[in-house]
Amino acid sequence: MKSDRRYEYADGSANRYIIMPDRLEYDPVTPAESSTGTYSGGDPKSVSISAEQFEAIGQLFSKALDNKAVHIKDRIKTSGAISMVKGDIHTQVILAPKCVEKEAIESLLKKILSE
Repeated sequence: MKSDRRYEYADGSANRYIIMPDRLEYDPVTPAESSTGTYSGGDPKSVSISAEQFEAIGQLFSKALDNKAVHIKDRIKTSGAISMVKGDIHTQVILAPKCVEKEAIESLLKKILSE
């Protein structure tokens, strides 16, 4: 049975990561979408992930959602935006720049994409 959970993450440059139970997709910002008109997040990428990787990502998202001290009200440059969808429930928060939770999420997502 497939999980009805899905995660999304937008890094400090607004590059998007879509995490499904069996797949991680990277949707980078293009120069046309960037605030400077020149920034590029690179090439889009999609990789298969294991159930263990999906659970590890989910644990990091849960930790970030639970730690309200690192949540900020407005999206600013270098902040991170996380979104968790489980069935009809959609939870979204903005993470403060340089918080440990944001750094851990980005590190794991980049590691998985580079494998």
